[in-house]
Amino acid sequence: MLTTLSKPNTRLDKLLLFHFLLVTAWVILCAPLLAQSPAVEPLVLSSLVIVLTSVSTILGLKVSHNLGKTACTLLFVSWMAVWVAQLFSL
Repeated sequence: MLTTLSKPNTRLDKLLLFHFLLVTAWVILCAPLLAQSPAVEPLVLSSLVIVLTSVSTILGLKVSHNLGKTACTLLFVSWMAVWVAQLFSL
């Protein structure tokens, strides 16, 4: 991928990985709200992850998103929420 970043210390691979993990966590949390048949649900969820990760990464590039302490805390809290939601859904 050819892109220029406004901040030289921001790496595109880390930004893409951050947005992928964040979007995946939120899609997993919102999955019970999508009342589809069990056969269609994985296809819908994977399509949502791909599209939303692309949009999120592009917006992150546009606003010169950096991966600071606040962003890492948000990612950690999102995955802890996924863990708690899965723990209580058993």
